[in-house]
Amino acid sequence: MPVWTIRLNDKMVKQFSIEDGERKIIGRGGDADVILDNTAISREHTAISLKNDAYYLEDLGSLNGTMVNGRKIDALVQLFEGDTIEIGKFQLVPAGTEQKTTQEPTSVPIDYGDETVYVRPKKAPKSPVTNPDEKPTHRLLVVQGEASPRELSLDRRNSIKIGKDPSSDLLISGFFVARAQCYVIKRDKHYYIVPQRSWTGTRLNGFKVKREHLLRKGDLIEIQKVQILFE
Repeated sequence: MPVWTIRLNDKMVKQFSIEDGERKIIGRGGDADVILDNTAISREHTAISLKNDAYYLEDLGSLNGTMVNGRKIDALVQLFEGDTIEIGKFQLVPAGTEQKTTQEPTSVPIDYGDETVYVRPKKAPKSPVTNPDEKPTHRLLVVQGEASPRELSLDRRNSIKIGKDPSSDLLISGFFVARAQCYVIKRDKHYYIVPQRSWTGTRLNGFKVKREHLLRKGDLIEIQKVQILFE
């Protein structure tokens, strides 16, 4: 269960957890889900939500405001790894992580929306019997970091799910990794990477991918510290 820490002058003030689908109000009032007894905090100051592994933050008309990457927010924004969050004079950070400073704000106003999901047929085709010494036509090879399995053949597969959900074809654990971080799909004899909404983002050859992108042999997929080679 994701846990967040509220800090003041580098000292932990409070911790709270949030589950997918929850919305928690942070404020000074007794009706707030997370109570901060400080005059700099409004009775209902800020709300944080978790939906489909994506975090959202909104200011509730507070007197001292809510800041993301040094800018006061006045609409619902999606949060991303590395964002600096300030609630009045307090800092909000994921528990067990160090807050990073970003050059430019990565949070943007966004409405709740459904992520793209690729669903397998009810009866998945059986894996073909192949010669163990025979190299697959295409495969995903984990070259750095922890992921399971280390090698995954793409032969006769039309959709590969990568994420921390136990049902993932390529399983990657981590606080910031989404249940469905991305998909690798086959269409017209070509493979494409399809990123999903996530806290940490998915990178291809060092660049963050925000939409479907064609894969070529030698491309490197990066999810946090995990690097996956497309061959």
